[in-house]
Amino acid sequence: MLAEPLSVALHAVHRAGDVAGRRVLVTGAGPIGCLVTAVLSHRGAAEVIVSDLLDTPLGIAVASGPPPRSGPTHPTTGPGRSPFLGLLPPREVPLLGNVAVTRELELRGAFRFDTEFDEAITLLARGLPVDAIETHTFPLSESRAAFDIAHDRAMASKVLLDLSGV
Repeated sequence: MLAEPLSVALHAVHRAGDVAGRRVLVTGAGPIGCLVTAVLSHRGAAEVIVSDLLDTPLGIAVASGPPPRSGPTHPTTGPGRSPFLGLLPPREVPLLGNVAVTRELELRGAFRFDTEFDEAITLLARGLPVDAIETHTFPLSESRAAFDIAHDRAMASKVLLDLSGV
């Protein structure tokens, strides 16, 4: 059930480049952020730091990423590549341009996915640890309750509708 959002996470990590041995920051532990965390760990990131305003999503992110690997960490010196995933609010949003310039950051957008769907299915079949992201499943007849709980980030991450009884 997570093949499509996992494809989005894979695309974002592809846009970041080689993450093996790197320290990486993920801001936001929604379903996509948690999937990005799982992909970063799978790709060999030495340390994945996740930030969020709520404890529940942070716990899900921890469950989605394998324990940190031991070994050398490549320092983040020189230009850093920063993919932006997700849409910003529909109003002007300030950008700290001086930070991007002085740290020589490459800001890259990552919108949806491209060719990553088959890879997502393969990773799910091989057991990528993402079960914690699917927090609730409702039958279609209870879709209103599913949408209500899906809006509460303190309680839910990815909420699914079960269509098997239809």
